Amino acid sequence: MTTTPMSRAVPFWAAFGTLTLLAAACGGDGDASGPNDSGVVIVATSNVTATPLPSRTKEPTPTPSPTPLVICSPNPDPAPPAVLQVEAPAAGEKMTIPVHVRGWSANIGEEGKVVFVAIVDQEQNVLQINKVPPQPRDFRLPPVGLTVTDFTRPFAIDILLDDVAEGTPYCIWVYQEVDGAGKARGVVQVPITIEPN
Repeated sequence: MTTTPMSRAVPFWAAFGTLTLLAAACGGDGDASGPNDSGVVIVATSNVTATPLPSRTKEPTPTPSPTPLVICSPNPDPAPPAVLQVEAPAAGEKMTIPVHVRGWSANIGEEGKVVFVAIVDQEQNVLQINKVPPQPRDFRLPPVGLTVTDFTRPFAIDILLDDVAEGTPYCIWVYQEVDGAGKARGVVQVPITIEPN
């Protein structure tokens, strides 16, 4: 069989055409279905959200809530705020020695009256009782709610305790009167914690 130049050209043109079509199909002009010239592969996905697999829910560990210590016993005879008020310390306050106690009485200035300030421990033992005289009222404003008379005066004392080695709760009792059995009347109670110095 003799080959003509034309018969040799057909396979060449067929191969060239196939390669051209293949290059057009693969390279294209930015078609998202094929690779691009930058080397980045574009993957088309649908807007489907994956559902997480169920997992065992951890049960929360309960945190113990702080329980305030009941330091003061029930007040046997609460003083009305119109008669006796303690301004410091505040209930629940943490303090160091000396413990400064101050307040006002509507009638402490009358005929040598005093205010008693007692320190009571957790077992309700009275550790000390202090007689506190009135202070001058000049240039001082009585607290709101106190009945102001000619005998209204402030009072204050610094209390010292020995052997406080760790934070210890105490109850301060402030009162002006004692009944025939020696029990306090008209009492203001203030629970505090005394920390070592």
